[in-house]
Amino acid sequence: MTHFPSLSASLSVTALRCARVLVLSVGLGAALGAHALDGEVFATGFSQPLYLTAPTGDSRQFVVEKGGAIRVIQNGVTLATPFLNLSTKIDTAGERGLLGMSFDPNYATNGRFYVNYIDKTTLNTVVERYTVANPAGNVANAASGETIISIPQPDFSNHKGGWIGFRPGDTQNLYIGTGDGGSGNDPLNNAQNGNSLLGKMLRVNVSGTGPGYTISGSNPYVNDPNVRDEIWAVGLRNPFRNSFDRQTGDFWIADVGQGAREEINFESASDPGGHNYGWRIREGTIPTPGVGGTAPGLTDPIFDYPRSMGGSITGGYVYRGPSIAGADGRYFFGDYVSNRIFSFALGAGNAVLDLREDTAALLAGTGLSGIDSFGEDGLGRLYVVGINGVVVVMVPEPGTYALMLMGLAGVGWLARRRLAAAS
Repeated sequence: MTHFPSLSASLSVTALRCARVLVLSVGLGAALGAHALDGEVFATGFSQPLYLTAPTGDSRQFVVEKGGAIRVIQNGVTLATPFLNLSTKIDTAGERGLLGMSFDPNYATNGRFYVNYIDKTTLNTVVERYTVANPAGNVANAASGETIISIPQPDFSNHKGGWIGFRPGDTQNLYIGTGDGGSGNDPLNNAQNGNSLLGKMLRVNVSGTGPGYTISGSNPYVNDPNVRDEIWAVGLRNPFRNSFDRQTGDFWIADVGQGAREEINFESASDPGGHNYGWRIREGTIPTPGVGGTAPGLTDPIFDYPRSMGGSITGGYVYRGPSIAGADGRYFFGDYVSNRIFSFALGAGNAVLDLREDTAALLAGTGLSGIDSFGEDGLGRLYVVGINGVVVVMVPEPGTYALMLMGLAGVGWLARRRLAAAS
C-alpha cells in the first residue's frame, strides 16, 4: 500500500466513533478501558499537511504542507505568511512533495534547519539546509538554501520516504529515511542493494559549513566495500514518519507495507546500526507474498500488524510531554487507511505490552481524517496531522482526577488554548 491514497480510501472518522472499533485477532481486548487522554482540534485549514515539528523549547509549531509551504502557528494562530515557501521547486505528483523538516539541535543559536523534498526538474530526493538570521523570527530566507544531498529517483511517483531528524545528544549527524523508489515489490531491488541510497536509513554529518556532507567514522558500513558509507540501515520499503525518543534517544522506524503487513522497527540509543530490515524479501515478519527469499542477518520488526488493523502505517512518538495519565512513556502510531490510532508500552527485551486503541479518545468529534503524521512540539506535546488539513493535539481528558487537582481556577494550558481560539 502506498502512503497517500485518495481520501476516499480512508474510513470516515464518524463511522469509527460509532462503535469504539471492534478489534479482532490483535489482542487489544481489555486494553480498551478508560482513558485519561483526550484530543482537541488545535488548528485547521492547511493544504495537505504532512508533518508538524518545532525547535526544542520553542513555543511555536511548524506545519509542513505537501505543496511546498511551511506554516507557523504562534500562540494558537496560523500566521498568514509562510515560514518558507518552496512550491516553485517541488514536484507534488503522487507521493512526491515537501516531505520532511528538521531543526538543527542548535537552532536557537545557529538558525539552521533542513528540508526534504522531491525536485521538480530532476525528480531527485533533495535535502537542503536553510539558515535564519533571527531564530525567533517567523520568515526564513529562501535564498539561503544549500544542497546537502541529492538522491536520484526512478520515475515512479510513490515510496519517497521523506523523514529527516537528529538523534537527541548528537548535533552532527542527520538521519534521512528513503523509500525504495516506488512501484510494487521493489522492481529495481533498491532496498537490498548496498550501492543504492533508496530503501534505506541514511546518516550524514552536516556539522560543516556550505553544501554537502561528510561521513562519521561510526557509521556501520564505512569499512564495507559493498555498501555505501552513508547507509545506516537497509531493507526498508517506505519508512514513513520515524522518530527519536526525546528522553532516551531510542529510534523508532515505521515502514509502510505492501499487501499484508505494516511494521514498526526499533533501535535502542546504543544500537550501532547496520540492520537489514528485510524488504523486499520480507514484509513485516512474513515472506513477501510472491517474492520471498532470504539474506543473512535479517532483523525482524518489534511489532507488525495485518489488514484487520489498517493498510498504511503512520509512525509516531513515545510521549514525553507534560504528564498525561495513560500516555506517559507509550509509543503512539496510526494508520492512514483505517484512520485509527494505537499505542503500546515497551517492556523487557523490547516486548510490546498493553497494545491499546486510542482512536475514539483522540479523534472523536475532531473531523480529522487521513492520519499522515504525528508531530512533537518544542515541549514534547503530541499532535496528530490529517491530510484533510486538521491538526489535533493530545491533552488530558477533561474531568480526570489530574485536572481536578490542578483546579479549575488555574485555567492551565488547555483552557488558555480554548480562550485564544475563541478570541
